Amino acid sequence: MESGILNFKPEKEGTARLFRNRYLDWLTRTSPWVIIPLDLSISAMLLWVGHYRLGLPWERCAWLFPAGMFTWTLVEYLMHRFAFHFPAQSEKGQKVIYTIHVVHHHYPHDKDRLFQPPLVNIVLASVFLGIFYLLMGSSAFFFTPGFVVGYIAYSSLHYSIHTFKPPFPFLKKLWRHHTLHHYRCPDRAFGVSSPFWDLVFGTMPPSEIQGTPEKKA
Repeated sequence: MESGILNFKPEKEGTARLFRNRYLDWLTRTSPWVIIPLDLSISAMLLWVGHYRLGLPWERCAWLFPAGMFTWTLVEYLMHRFAFHFPAQSEKGQKVIYTIHVVHHHYPHDKDRLFQPPLVNIVLASVFLGIFYLLMGSSAFFFTPGFVVGYIAYSSLHYSIHTFKPPFPFLKKLWRHHTLHHYRCPDRAFGVSSPFWDLVFGTMPPSEIQGTPEKKA
């Protein structure tokens, strides 16, 4: 099957209820006005710990922070391609994949689910901080804030693509790239922040459709 379990139905307006329990369903929803301040606070706290508690010099932040942002673009691509589009065969597996991503393909204009909810955000930030700490020690406290800001940039761009037209002409290619993923080739164009990793790994949309008009994402 071309897209695994992502047997995409036509898009729907409105929203989907993912859990019967209204409180659980409420926890799957959020807003940029919640997530952006939360993640900026996490980044600022980690920078504070890194410099004022661990004694890391700001000069090291000058390259660790952008390195974290760049690393996010790779993680974003890998997660989108291999986790969110995982071709699960079991019913439980399909339900998990639907909950974390396929629902977005069915309801792409649902603004409540264009950012990860706060609890998921905090858990993932903690997990990645732990991984980076194991790999690079205290430098993780300068690297992880860049990684988190990379996520903020990605989510803000993703939210914008699904909410309004590109505000500047140079952004049209990014809007088109993600729109092609939704409407023409869900097994390609996994990068949202940039098509860079699609170019690297050979998952760009076919050249014959890259310049064709498509529906609004």
